[in-house]
Amino acid sequence: MLVFSFLLPGWTAADEEASRYLDAIEKKYSGLRDYTVDVYVHFDIETFKAPDMQARLYFKAPDKMKIESKKVFFFPKEGGYFNPGLFKKEDFEIKLLEPTTEGGTEVRLKMIPKKKEMRGREFVLGIDRKNNLVKEIAISQVGGREAKAGIEYDRVGSFELPKHISLTLEFPFMESNEPRGFESVEPKSNRVTGKIEITYSNYKVNTGLEDVLFKSK
Repeated sequence: MLVFSFLLPGWTAADEEASRYLDAIEKKYSGLRDYTVDVYVHFDIETFKAPDMQARLYFKAPDKMKIESKKVFFFPKEGGYFNPGLFKKEDFEIKLLEPTTEGGTEVRLKMIPKKKEMRGREFVLGIDRKNNLVKEIAISQVGGREAKAGIEYDRVGSFELPKHISLTLEFPFMESNEPRGFESVEPKSNRVTGKIEITYSNYKVNTGLEDVLFKSK
């Protein structure tokens, strides 16, 4: 790999450029200390039939998150909620997949985690470099699990926060003998596909959420 890097010195400059995109996003949201938001989730997964669900989500920087619901609530943590500090450049090996063309506004970064607890996953970020927004997150995991999140934003005070996330899923089907609380359906193949649509509303930002809120009861 060392020899390869010397043969292609342009990659070093490209990787430094990739890090700058992450720096710009981190700087943009440096003042976001916490937020509270109502979430509405709609499932369309071929092996999982469940009613639409509502809950309240609490987030506190850098990585505290809590879901509050009166009923059983299924929520995809990876790709399902907004944490601007999730992709810190020091935690990943970063490659710029598509250098910006003249006049282009979007770049794609390949992110390979360094932390042991995140190994086995690979991320590809689609970044709007003009507005410093992550518009798409593709996640690949060992075992063939894949997910892709498309994110739409709205302005909340001085921040741009998600108003809708469309999460596309694909993963191997694994039979389970455990009873389920919702209707389950056999897939047509050995791969399961589906979508989860998440809508966000009624944001409250930087209200001073206490750490005790996030402690398990």
